[in-house]
Amino acid sequence: MNESIKIKLKQAGVKNLKEFGYPKVTVDNITTDIIYKALFLSMLKDNLGHGVDKEINELIKECGVSND
Repeated sequence: MNESIKIKLKQAGVKNLKEFGYPKVTVDNITTDIIYKALFLSMLKDNLGHGVDKEINELIKECGVSND
């Protein structure tokens, strides 16, 4: 597991959500807040198959969702 990739994915998600008008999103709440998590999950699933699937799947699990 590459923690730095997971952190970068969270940071990218935060950046995107802030651009979409969610100024209170952080790397700490992007996987726990119901709205932020739903949007982040959509982003993660859209990026499967681009070389970081292991880390994406770990973040999906961190959001409390099974990706089986």
